[in-house]
Amino acid sequence: MPEATQRFFDHQPESVQAARDFTTRTLTAWGLDDTGDIRLVVSELATNALTHGSDRRHGFLVRLEPHDGGIRLEVHDSRDPRKPLPEPAIPGPEAEAGRGLLIVATLAARWGIDPRPPRGKIIWSHFPAAPPPATPRAVQEDRTC
Repeated sequence: MPEATQRFFDHQPESVQAARDFTTRTLTAWGLDDTGDIRLVVSELATNALTHGSDRRHGFLVRLEPHDGGIRLEVHDSRDPRKPLPEPAIPGPEAEAGRGLLIVATLAARWGIDPRPPRGKIIWSHFPAAPPPATPRAVQEDRTC
């Protein structure tokens, strides 16, 4: 099984796409397929880290680890430890934000939030591993008739 890998991203909007690309490259290198769920969750968590979890001087870290028959995705940020840990919200139908953790809860098999002493938090999620889709074999004609 491959070893865990991680990468730090600067506090800038382009880091969300870079985190998605890092995740895609890592899963491909490990020979795993992603239906898009892991990439969507890393996008949501990276966006949350930039918006709510870190200030402009601090970025965030994405860690991917083969774990318990699947993939553990972690996003670490530097959130002020005096702030309460986030919880999924139920936004109103007109709300343009507030659905990130609901998306995580829906797509991940398991997820949670842990404090990250001395500062910050880790939002982790677990996805069952899926091998890459099989390449269909070419249909061969039976010419014995």
